[in-house]
Amino acid sequence: MSGAKTGSGPRRRVALVSLGCPKNQVDSELMLGRLVREGHEYVADPEQADTLIVNTCAFIDRAREESVEALLDAASWKQGRAGREVVAAGCLVQRCGDELARELPELDALVGLDDVTRVTARLPALGGAQAAQPAPRRSWGRPAAGLFSAADPRLRLTPPWSAWVKIAEGCDQSCAFCAIPGFRGRVRSRPVDDLVAELRALAAEGVVEANLVAQDSTGYGRDLGLRDGLAALVERLATTDGLPRWIRLHYLYPGRISRRLVEALRGHPRVVPYVDLPLQHADPHVLRRMRRPGDPAAFLDQLAALDDALGGAGIRSAFIVGFPGETDRQFETLCRFVADGPFDAVGVFAYSHEDGTPAASLDDDVPPEVKDERRTQLEEIAAATSAERQRRRVGRVLDVLVEQVPGPDGPGTALGRWAGQAPEVDGHVLLEGFADARPGTLVRAGIVDGGPFELVGRPAGG
Repeated sequence: MSGAKTGSGPRRRVALVSLGCPKNQVDSELMLGRLVREGHEYVADPEQADTLIVNTCAFIDRAREESVEALLDAASWKQGRAGREVVAAGCLVQRCGDELARELPELDALVGLDDVTRVTARLPALGGAQAAQPAPRRSWGRPAAGLFSAADPRLRLTPPWSAWVKIAEGCDQSCAFCAIPGFRGRVRSRPVDDLVAELRALAAEGVVEANLVAQDSTGYGRDLGLRDGLAALVERLATTDGLPRWIRLHYLYPGRISRRLVEALRGHPRVVPYVDLPLQHADPHVLRRMRRPGDPAAFLDQLAALDDALGGAGIRSAFIVGFPGETDRQFETLCRFVADGPFDAVGVFAYSHEDGTPAASLDDDVPPEVKDERRTQLEEIAAATSAERQRRRVGRVLDVLVEQVPGPDGPGTALGRWAGQAPEVDGHVLLEGFADARPGTLVRAGIVDGGPFELVGRPAGG
């Protein structure tokens, strides 16, 4: 990741607020990497910064509200402080940039998704205003079409032992409730060699786990002419040396999990026992209205095949409650499915209309209070399902990635995750009797107890 300093403006101290999903965090890291390469300084505390970038999310109503609140907070941070500037970046700019520019004149620049790797050319004091051709205040197109590479610098915001690796941009699915393809664009997959180069570089930096993400990871490689591209990628990783010890796949899509992919996972010790398969619902009629494939029996078959291939996996899914037309009986079908399913972790979202999506033309006929009640009920069911899954792991010996020393119970304890728990979104392992544990290392732990989203481990054989 080489490159000369090219910025022509003054050196700036830059802080960044990153909102939304891990894919958004990769964009944040790319922006910071470019800024630091061109001679600017990243500071964690906005009060020490000259420039504050808010990398926004636009996935659902709640995410957009959080992004707008963060931008308003940034405008207050700037008020009355000469020399400070505020930059809006990311998904909300891509989706609603014209409105943001009109409603928030306090913003000094708006940077869309295609310009995250060229951020300095778009910022007033970071190069654009000092150049012969001043940078425009706005930069976005709809939908996005760009793609970054391993050669683009990144400043990782994750712990030294963990990293997110985006294998593709965009999405070709047509889910009725989702606006992402409209502003993230169609699938653009990174070449296999480029991903291998990034993974090798991360391993050389000491990264133990690499989390592979995309909007739809099972769509990887279609635009490159690869047949069953995710399986082909996994097969390549199986024959490549010098990669992180753990590689985790996220955001698989129902109906695209081929037999070849299952067999590739079965034969690849680096791919950890983890399944991230957002199912969205379990009632066939609701799924058809959502424009989603599958039915409960097919879902369970997919999960069973993956669980078997990975030797007992941590399984995460996500569901939407309150989709237009969802009846009490259809919601009960979903509840029974989650209660009976093999889920270690479940994300539950209340439906909200998204402009520009097919579902936005439907009558949003489930009252907000009913959506909230259903979300709470399904979360409680999911917690009970998770607790049962954790109890079944008592007696096993697991490799655990240590992340915090000492742990919440004081000296001699530590906190970590086994391979079936992804960072930030899943549970953890409370380690007892690990006084010498070091963050970023793997330890062997015998599991002695388990509850919702949590395991308790002690030194294996102790």
